[in-house]
Amino acid sequence: MAVKTDMSKAYDRLEWHFIETVLLRFGFAHRLVNLIMQCVTTVSYSFLVNDSVHGRVVPSGDIRQGDPLSPYLFIICGEVLSGLCKRAQRSGHFAGIGVATSAPRLNHLLFADDTMFFLNTDEESCSTLLHILHQYKISSGQLINASKSSISFSAKTPQVIRQRVKLHLGIEKEGGTGKYLGLPEHFGRRKKDLFTGIVDRIRCKAVSWSSRQLSSAGKLVMLKAVLTVVPSYAMTCFLLPISLCVRIQSTLTRYWWDASPEKKKMCWVAWDKLTKPKALGGLGIRDIQAFNKALLAKLAWRIITKPGCLLARVLNGKYCIKAPFLQVPETKTMSHGWRSIIAGRDLLLCQLGKVIGNGESTRVWKDPWLSTDQPSIPIGPATEVDQDLVVADLICRGSGEWNITRIKASLPHLLPEIQRLQPSITGAADSYAWLASKTGTYFVKSGYFVATSMEQIEVDEATEAQRATHQSLNKAVWASKTSPKLNLLLWKIIHGALPLGENLAKRGMLTNISCIRCGEFETVDHLFLHCTFTRRVWAASIWNNDFSPADTDSFTTAFLESTRAINLPPLGAKETLFPWILWGIWTARNYLIFENRVFDPSDIFSKAVANARDWNEAQRSPPTPPTVQSYRLPPSPANTFALQCFTDAAWNAAMNKAGCGWYMVNCENDVILQGTRVFEHVSAPLMAEALAIRSALLHAIDAGISLLCIKSDC
Repeated sequence: MAVKTDMSKAYDRLEWHFIETVLLRFGFAHRLVNLIMQCVTTVSYSFLVNDSVHGRVVPSGDIRQGDPLSPYLFIICGEVLSGLCKRAQRSGHFAGIGVATSAPRLNHLLFADDTMFFLNTDEESCSTLLHILHQYKISSGQLINASKSSISFSAKTPQVIRQRVKLHLGIEKEGGTGKYLGLPEHFGRRKKDLFTGIVDRIRCKAVSWSSRQLSSAGKLVMLKAVLTVVPSYAMTCFLLPISLCVRIQSTLTRYWWDASPEKKKMCWVAWDKLTKPKALGGLGIRDIQAFNKALLAKLAWRIITKPGCLLARVLNGKYCIKAPFLQVPETKTMSHGWRSIIAGRDLLLCQLGKVIGNGESTRVWKDPWLSTDQPSIPIGPATEVDQDLVVADLICRGSGEWNITRIKASLPHLLPEIQRLQPSITGAADSYAWLASKTGTYFVKSGYFVATSMEQIEVDEATEAQRATHQSLNKAVWASKTSPKLNLLLWKIIHGALPLGENLAKRGMLTNISCIRCGEFETVDHLFLHCTFTRRVWAASIWNNDFSPADTDSFTTAFLESTRAINLPPLGAKETLFPWILWGIWTARNYLIFENRVFDPSDIFSKAVANARDWNEAQRSPPTPPTVQSYRLPPSPANTFALQCFTDAAWNAAMNKAGCGWYMVNCENDVILQGTRVFEHVSAPLMAEALAIRSALLHAIDAGISLLCIKSDC
C-alpha cells in the first residue's frame, strides 16, 4: 500500500534548535550556521489594520513563508525523515515495496511537505511508520495532517485489512482517485478522461482573455506564453492521448481565429502551418504532440546518462531485464508511464550517438559511433570473428591511438572516418551524445526541433528559386522594424489569411467578392496596389529612389522592394512606412464596408506617417544617467594560480591537419615550459583547439604541475 501524508503547517512547526542541529550535523561551517540562524530567528510580525501597522509579534519558532531561504532549510531538515526511513529499512522493520525482483525496494518518496510512504499492510510495518513519524515530530515539531492524508491499497486487499490499517494509522481517507503533485494517482483504460482538466483550464484562460479584445499580436503572445504552457507539467511525465492533443489544438485554434467565444470565424490557415517556424512561413506556435515527445525524451536522456539514479534503477529493474533500455520493444501490456518514456526514447534514438573514450562499451556493428554529426553505424555483413567486436579492439592498448592494421583488416573502407575520431588517451569511459546540439547534451528545444522536422516531412514541388523567394519573404516579414500587429498583417496578406474577395471565392463564398470602391475582383494586388483609390494613397513621393508600389506587378515584389527603400528626410520616420500604409488602407476598407465611413487618401497617408513616427519614438530607450566609473579592477582568476598556460591551434581544412602550440609563464611572465605538435586527421577547428589544450595539460602533468590556468581562444 501507499500512504500519502501532508505536513500540518509545515513551515510554522519547524523548530529553530532542530534546524541548527541538522545544519551542523550536515557539516556546515559554524560561522555559516550562525548567519543562517540570525536570518531565521531575528523575525518579527505586525498587524495591518486600516492601512496602519499595529503591534509587534516575535515568534519563538518556524520559518517564514516567502523567504527564499526557507524551502532549502525545509528540504535539508526533511533529510532527517528520509534517514529514519532508510535506517528502518536496513534493520528490516520497514522494508518497503519493490516493483520487481531486480528493482530496488522503496519505502518513501519526498517532495517538499508531501511524503509518500510504501509499506506492507502488516502490523509491524504500520507500527514502524508511526514510530518514525513520532520520532520526527518530537525532534522537529512537524505533525502529520491526518485529514489531508490518504491510503491507497492494492485492488485485491480485503476490506477487513483496509479497516484495520486505517484504524491503526488514524487515516480515514482512501486515495487512488485523486491527484498527487498535480497528476493522477491512478491510470485506468480511458486516459483522455484523466487529462480532461487540462483542456478545461486552457478553455477557461482563453475565455477570460478573449473578453479583453486583444490584438493579433497580443493573442500570439498569449498563445505562446500562457495557453500552450498549461499542459507542460503533465507532458513532462506522460504521453497525452492523440484525441486529447486534438482537443487542445482545437481550443487553441478557436482562440486564435475567433473574436469572441460566442462568434466563430473562419480558420484561414491550417494548424500544421501555424506550428511551423517563422522562417518556414508559420507563427512558431508549439505543436502539442511534438513538444510532448521532446519533454519525455528528457526522462529517457536521464535514464541513459545517469543509470545510477533512483528513477533509472527502478525502471531498468522493472522493464529492462531481457534487453537494455535502448532496445526494449514496445508491448501492449506496458504501463502508460513506461509507454510514455519509450515514446521519448524513440525520439532520442533519432539523433543519439556514442562518443568514444576507451571503446570498451561501444559495439562496432550495433552502436552509432562513426560520426559526431549524425548517427552512423558500419554497414555489414560482419564476419563471424568480428560479430562481437567492440571499438576497444580497434585501439592500441596503452597509447590510446587507433590500430591502423586492425582497422584495415575489419573496416578498410571506413578508415578515414575512424581516424577523424579522437579516442581518450587517459582511458575515459564511452558516453552518449545528443548529436542535434553542439554541446552533445539533450535539450528540449533541440528535441522539439527534431520532432517537428520528422512530422513535417512533405513533398516540396517548388523550385529552388521559389524556395529562396519564400524564405526571403518570410524573413523580411519578421525582420521589419514595425509594430507586431503589422508584422502579423504582412503575414496574413502573404498567406491568404485576410477575408478578401479572392480568398472568400476560394472557400466557395461568391458574394461580396468585388472591390467596394471600383467593383473589380478584390485581390491582394488590387486592394493594396492597383485600385484607383489605393493609387492615390501611394501617389505621395515618400522614398528617395522614386519607388512606387502601385507600379509593381505583385504585392510580393512591392514588399521586398520597400524593405530596401529609404524614406525621405521630411517624413521624420527612419523605418519603413510600407506596413503602416497597408494598415491604413486595410482599416479604411473595413470602415467603409461595416460603418460606411469614408476616408480621404491624404488622411490615410498622414495618419500612417504619424503612427510610424509615434511608434519609433516609443521604441527609443530613455537616456541612462551617467554613472561614476570605478577604476577598481575585478580580481582575475589567473591571479590565484602560480602558472598560466596560453594555447592556440591552426587548422588546414583541405588537408585535415592541425598545428598546436602552447607555453606556460609564471608570475614574472617568465616562460617555464613550451611546446608544439602536429595532428593528422583533425575534422574541425574546435577539435584542433581542444587537442592543443590536451597536449598542454599532458605536458604540465609530465612536468609535475598540478595547478594551472588555461587561456585559449576557442
